[in-house]
Amino acid sequence: MENSINQYGLGYNIAGDKVMGDKIDTQINNSQDLVQASKDIKNLLDQLSADYPNDSLRVLGAKAVDQLDNNPELKSRILRGVKAGSFAALEKMLDHPVAQFFIEGAKEVLKP
Repeated sequence: MENSINQYGLGYNIAGDKVMGDKIDTQINNSQDLVQASKDIKNLLDQLSADYPNDSLRVLGAKAVDQLDNNPELKSRILRGVKAGSFAALEKMLDHPVAQFFIEGAKEVLKP
């Protein structure tokens, strides 16, 4: 969906981030930290999905955020990735049904 915002022109709003042109694709292609963060999150989400197959996507997202909050090393790697790109770029890279719920919670935990 296009949004017209006078001072910024046309672009897309994805997960609260203003996206102009190919900003997200450029961030993804230029950031090893973002790529690593995506892999770390995907592994976490895959593991939780396998361990708790009957939980809802929202519950799995909350469990992933809890694990993120309690793992300083993982938290630091993901924060570096978000700072190198954006939450929108990270969400675009994650091919997992829980990704949207995780990103919503992670924004509160990470606050870059």
